[in-house]
Amino acid sequence: MNKIKKVLSAWMLVACVLPVAAQYPVIPDSVKERGAKQEAEFEQKSNAAWEKALPTVLEEAKLGRPYKPWASKPEDLIKSNIPAFPGAEGGGMYTPGGRGGKVIVVTSLEDSGPGTLRGITVYFEHSDFPAQEIRSILQSGYQKVTSTPSVSASPLCSSLHKDKMTKVTYSPSENIYEADEAYWQGEEFRKETPCFPKSVYKYLPDLLNECILEEEGDREQDLSFLSNLTALSSVLPGTFGIYNHKKYSPHFYSFGIAPAGSNKSIAQTGRYLLEEVHDWILSNSELQQKTYNHKYTQWKLDCTYKKKAHEECPEEPEKPAYKMLFLPATTSYSRMQIQMRDNGPQGSIIFDTEAQTLATANHLDCGNFDDMLRKAFEHENIDSAFKINGLAPIYIRFPMLAMFLTGTPSQMASLIETSEKGLPSRIMLYTFRSIPKWKPMGDDSISLEESFKPLAHRVFELYHFCKNHPVLFHFSRSQWDYLNHTFSKLLAEVVLEGNDDLQAVVKRYACLVMRISMIQARIRQFEANDGAPDIYCEDVDFDRSLQIVLCCYEHSRLLLSSMPSSQLHPLKDPNSTRKFIDELPETFTTEEAMQIGVKYDFSHRKISRLIKSFIGVKINKISHGKYQKIS
Repeated sequence: MNKIKKVLSAWMLVACVLPVAAQYPVIPDSVKERGAKQEAEFEQKSNAAWEKALPTVLEEAKLGRPYKPWASKPEDLIKSNIPAFPGAEGGGMYTPGGRGGKVIVVTSLEDSGPGTLRGITVYFEHSDFPAQEIRSILQSGYQKVTSTPSVSASPLCSSLHKDKMTKVTYSPSENIYEADEAYWQGEEFRKETPCFPKSVYKYLPDLLNECILEEEGDREQDLSFLSNLTALSSVLPGTFGIYNHKKYSPHFYSFGIAPAGSNKSIAQTGRYLLEEVHDWILSNSELQQKTYNHKYTQWKLDCTYKKKAHEECPEEPEKPAYKMLFLPATTSYSRMQIQMRDNGPQGSIIFDTEAQTLATANHLDCGNFDDMLRKAFEHENIDSAFKINGLAPIYIRFPMLAMFLTGTPSQMASLIETSEKGLPSRIMLYTFRSIPKWKPMGDDSISLEESFKPLAHRVFELYHFCKNHPVLFHFSRSQWDYLNHTFSKLLAEVVLEGNDDLQAVVKRYACLVMRISMIQARIRQFEANDGAPDIYCEDVDFDRSLQIVLCCYEHSRLLLSSMPSSQLHPLKDPNSTRKFIDELPETFTTEEAMQIGVKYDFSHRKISRLIKSFIGVKINKISHGKYQKIS
């Protein structure tokens, strides 16, 4: 009997357990995976939204709006002593930043009186909410209402968000679409930028004429020609002209900007022209280094023997400068300074068909050489009054630097972040967008590099000719007059537009006309084997230089139109706080301080902050909202 009872008890226990276990079903793996995926998507969207909002939060924190990263509930936030607005409820009921907690209702369309717009402006007369701001907000609101018809929700709009204020549905991809549309509209302008006039390629010096790629399209031809001119500007030692009472060499900067796949690599022709000169400079430097190393080793041996004999050690041999024509784009600030110093009157050039290389180096802590590029363009002395990497301070007198870059629009934006640093106005800009065309391929022709080797040898001879025959370049009086007339007219147009950035472009591009003319005049002198100490610009070369610069000026106008500039804040009276204190009566209330502060465009928040900072220094607190100035 006892055994039967035990068996029955065991079965009853199992029966009780089974229903309990049935309350916790096993979740399939597919459901778990789907839930984890949804949670990850939510987390990703949440993080993306926060990353987008964070810059605004941090910026507003600087202006006095509190930001508490550790806050997890409404009680953790700073509260005001009045509701944010009449009827406010919930966790944000006492959120600070309201306009006094009052709702003004417009009930009349009369010009003035109770319930009119003018009545609203009177109410805010002594606040930090000016009448102009009210009118602007109301105007914007009415425009929004009239321009955007109300759309009722439908099942088809279930995936769309709804603006609770306007009852207008909108898609989250709307802004993306508008930005994309604006981008392609802008690219239409890039397509329409002018090419160099055909007359630019007529009556050229022989060397330049042989560099023309006649089988290429107009854009490729222009870019290659600009590359060649920039490259040649760096190998004309002893060539100078006077502009605005200052001596200039032919060195200049240029930048070709086009989307990926635009055949910008054609610009390598400029580098091909310089290869023989560069190799000769390098081989000479290496030979001098070997000679120095031999002398240094011998000097150390001599010093050892002299010391043993208690004799004076001979003078240490001077280490020669290691020269190189091309400055690598992947360089540091100090390394660029050292190389430019070592190159001396020979000059240097930065030549890179990937502008991102230079942009990346420039953004590094060891880079950041914008200022050096600006100074080198103007031949202003570059110096460092501190030791760099344990080396002696560097001083470069009359630096000479040319630069040619190509890159995509985004690479340009990375390198030249703003128009206000002065670098864009010092660079000849050329931008375009071509219709994609397939170029027939084959191995039945020689490479451009091989075809340019004879020309590179001519450039090598040109380089040595210039070293042996320094000259001073001159415009004729009529050429100066035409240059002055042209650019004074351009400057007047820019002034009317109120564009400060383009004013700098106009002034510096005028000097570029002279620099490009110097290149052509020097080549003609070389081809004529004329060793005269003065050279004069031919009219055909002057016209060509002017056409090239004016063409690139139109490109600059376009590119600078979209280049961001840092916000300029208007100058303010530095004595406004002092005047505010002086105007306060000996005994005053917070309200009286607010009324006086309005005269100086102080916000209520700023006035409250000033009063708190003055306590114990300029004023004493008598009671709540009442203060007395310290005599």
